[in-house]
Amino acid sequence: MTQSQQQTLAVFQSLWAMEGLPWRTAEPWPLRERVARVAGAGFAGAAVDLGAREAPAAAEIGPLLREAGLRCQVFAFVGEGRPLEAALAYAAEAGAERVVVCGQVFPATVAEAAVMVREWLARAGDAGIAVQLETHRYTVTNDLGFTARLLAEVPEVELSVDLSHYVVGNELPDGPDSRVEELVGLLLDRAGSLQGRVATRGQVQVPLGFAQHRAAVERFRAWWARGFASWRARAGAGDECVFHCELGAVPYAITGADGAELSDRWAEALLLKEWAEELFAAAGS
Repeated sequence: MTQSQQQTLAVFQSLWAMEGLPWRTAEPWPLRERVARVAGAGFAGAAVDLGAREAPAAAEIGPLLREAGLRCQVFAFVGEGRPLEAALAYAAEAGAERVVVCGQVFPATVAEAAVMVREWLARAGDAGIAVQLETHRYTVTNDLGFTARLLAEVPEVELSVDLSHYVVGNELPDGPDSRVEELVGLLLDRAGSLQGRVATRGQVQVPLGFAQHRAAVERFRAWWARGFASWRARAGAGDECVFHCELGAVPYAITGADGAELSDRWAEALLLKEWAEELFAAAGS
């Protein structure tokens, strides 16, 4: 494989994860500065969560990202009253290359869910915009086992894998568990992108540098390494994998009695970016 054909990693920072920053200050960065910070830190692009409190209009964020030389992806909850077409229209106006769908609908059977996911894929295909299905609590992918069976029914769907939702939402065992590792492996084998957040059974997002969370950090690093290795084995020369830094604002971020967050999410996002680049490189060595 020549240098021009090498597989690459693109790390995106969530704009939702920029809300409330910088840490422990009264004046948050305005949108333009958030975008400038993302570009200055060397991220490939920014992800816009349409459900975020401060989600910008497509007409506003598109030009800002292009001016900063950043790419765009869109995250959207899709369900009753929130059609996929609205997210696709936003993505087209903002110049986004992909929509990551959180399907907030709850079919009774895997077969019914498969029909719905295929409809989403078809609509996105008609719009000319790529779609991935996110693994997220309180969505069609809420349960780890149900999601694995859904993948078997819809082999054409690609995932954006955020395992934090399963750790806290399914209260996965802390220690080694063969069922968990088998199911997680099935999901990672279908991942087109990975999301960066570390969870425990009781918290969806824990500070990365606290000693009590060291085992959880190592668990997620091992899963990301496994996901990158799987992706590199499946992908072709010149293909690109995506990693999203998704350290959410409050209430995802844990706060103390004073209401202040316990750790600096921006510093942690930069650390996640470093880890992703390190693990991706190691997966190809």
